[in-house]
Amino acid sequence: MSKKTKIMKAMDECVVNACEQMKSLNPEDRFHLLCEMGEWMYNPLSEEIDDVLMVPDFGEKEAA
Repeated sequence: MSKKTKIMKAMDECVVNACEQMKSLNPEDRFHLLCEMGEWMYNPLSEEIDDVLMVPDFGEKEAA
């Protein structure tokens, strides 16, 4: 699986988790979470991927 595919999969999981959280949030918190998700969806990925998205390096293993 390529690095881009792994990043996209991680992003998809974040969106699914955020949607699941909305079920248990009060209306104000749900609104703010929805606004944050909108920023992810409507801002070009290429401009923000280095600044916002934090993904572990899948190619390296942590030293013990």
